Amino acid sequence: MATILLALEHGEPLDEVVYCEVMFSPEISGEVPEHREFVVDRLKPFVEKVVGCKFTHLVPKKTYLYMFHHMRKKGLNIGKKCGFAFPARCDINRSCKMPPIRAHLKTLGEDVTQYIGIEFDETDRLMRLEGTNKVSLLEKYRLNSADARQLCEQYGLLSPSYIWCRRNGCWFCPNIKDREIGHLMIDHPHLWQALLDLGKTPNIVRTRLTYDETPSEIDARLRLNGVKMSLEEIMWRDRLPARHAGGQLDMFGGEAI
Repeated sequence: MATILLALEHGEPLDEVVYCEVMFSPEISGEVPEHREFVVDRLKPFVEKVVGCKFTHLVPKKTYLYMFHHMRKKGLNIGKKCGFAFPARCDINRSCKMPPIRAHLKTLGEDVTQYIGIEFDETDRLMRLEGTNKVSLLEKYRLNSADARQLCEQYGLLSPSYIWCRRNGCWFCPNIKDREIGHLMIDHPHLWQALLDLGKTPNIVRTRLTYDETPSEIDARLRLNGVKMSLEEIMWRDRLPARHAGGQLDMFGGEAI
């Protein structure tokens, strides 16, 4: 979002915004519902009506469930299902998200410059852009994550997902943090239950959702210790319709931090 705003403010060429929506299943998005609503209801109209460029919404054919149940055909785990995604080398990004993006880029020809949202102080990541057709406007205009957030807030275009997370991602990401899991447990229990159910699947290679814990272990720990929420998130929840507040929070011993 900050990259789009920088292009708008500085007159950088921008012909198209491409959004690839990773899916949990053919019917269920991999995006936290509030973020998906933000993309569809706020980002898309802003890009088309204010920025004045094309908004392309890609949906991969392969889903998280497809990858989860995919059977290993070589290596030490032949005959086992893949299970939960491995941290640091995300099969979901490689097999679900990137293929439709690459296929779309091929339709545009070779003379294409991609804007990549890498902050100016992420030196290692920026080095990977050298010799490619990828450019970071955050680097060019010297913005870090705090600057990018402030810019989005100035325009009223900060995704609500940043109320409970520092770096937005899929709700089944192995890098997911306790506050994000707590948000699922309280506001989207059907999504959290889907991960608990997957954790009962037999004959899978990776049984842990995060680096260290299975979904059931996380569930037991958070129900015992309570879901800790920031004051910002408590204030945000107080503004929601009544169906989102009240008893569900009490079930998990909600506590502000």
